[in-house]
Amino acid sequence: TTCSEDGTSFNLQNDLDQYDLIIAVDDEIQNLILRSLPTTDEDEGSYEHKCRSLSEFLSVNFCGVENSEELTQQMIQDMIEPGMWEKARPYYDAAKALFDSSSSDDDEGRRGDIFSESKSTDVYNPRMVLTENGAAIPNQSGWPLVEAAMLVACAGITRFCLDTFDAQFDEAFAQLLGTHFYRLDQIISVDDADDQLRLGSLSVTGYFSPKERHARIVRHFEELRSKFETE
Repeated sequence: TTCSEDGTSFNLQNDLDQYDLIIAVDDEIQNLILRSLPTTDEDEGSYEHKCRSLSEFLSVNFCGVENSEELTQQMIQDMIEPGMWEKARPYYDAAKALFDSSSSDDDEGRRGDIFSESKSTDVYNPRMVLTENGAAIPNQSGWPLVEAAMLVACAGITRFCLDTFDAQFDEAFAQLLGTHFYRLDQIISVDDADDQLRLGSLSVTGYFSPKERHARIVRHFEELRSKFETE
């Protein structure tokens, strides 16, 4: 984000330009925001990709957009504190069945919006209900499902941001290497190259550990040698 005012209220006029990602709690709010944008195709195309619905982060397809590895639902669930996940799991299974059944074939990766149906009074729904036989079972409707889905969606947002940050810094470091070392006579020792890159950009190089930086430098030098040997 380029916004420096944390904790301020949402302002449609400014925030769509200042923030990289804006998450609406449900599809209705997302649609209201998008309908409020200028009507030109260029403006709609430039803003729609950054204004997303919370339910989209329930999908590993969306969360894994920037992830080169095979992302699974289990990987997202593993980000949740085990004790908290055990409390939410019985309700999330029912919630998952709900938004899975409402997902469309022509809109892969976007699920039905479980949050749109939530009402403020749902917070009073009991977590456990009694069957006709008097057995206590997890409530399969109402707020417990929404609460569990929100927990997983927040983990999905975290995973997406981590993957996006990694991809952005990987690209920035590669560009930094290409700026400093693009000829054979510029190949120096790894330690000296690391010092030179650190002087060039602490914000980019500081994201990686010394071991990670050294591995990237060695790989870049090998690719550089290979490039000139084949020419």
